[in-house]
Amino acid sequence: MRHKDQLSVIMRLTGGEPVEAMVFVALGERLMDLLNDERGFIPAKIKDSGEIIVVAKSQIISIIETKADDGDGKAHSSERAHSDADAAASKVIDPYAVLRVASDATTDDIRAAYKQRIKAVHPDTIASLGLDEDLSRAAVRTTQKLNYAYRKIMREREGQSEAASA
Repeated sequence: MRHKDQLSVIMRLTGGEPVEAMVFVALGERLMDLLNDERGFIPAKIKDSGEIIVVAKSQIISIIETKADDGDGKAHSSERAHSDADAAASKVIDPYAVLRVASDATTDDIRAAYKQRIKAVHPDTIASLGLDEDLSRAAVRTTQKLNYAYRKIMREREGQSEAASA
């Protein structure tokens, strides 16, 4: 039997509000290890309801590890993490700036820019270079931003084309 630890997190999924949850990791495993393993889905236990959900990693916009009880009887950083997650979610990210394209770029230009940027910063590319772990974490964050920006632009454009045809 494989032993598990639980990490307290605040997770924000595509199209949703931040949720306090517990994610399950192998003993000694870090949150970053969980997010970068080969699995496409992770189980999480919602703190309020105790409900276990299965989350597609591709749907995670942000995840913040919070401190649970550290022995003094107080849970730490839960409120602060909520406000940090809300603040991070409320930051307006210009998806065109992330992809380094003009807002009037064609869909083909956006797709090409996305592929070029993702190829340059993908965590597998960075890992193959044997660079520092901090750079690998930065590559993961950048990849997440690129994926988010690309999906946001494509969803907006699909919505605009549907509205125009209606």
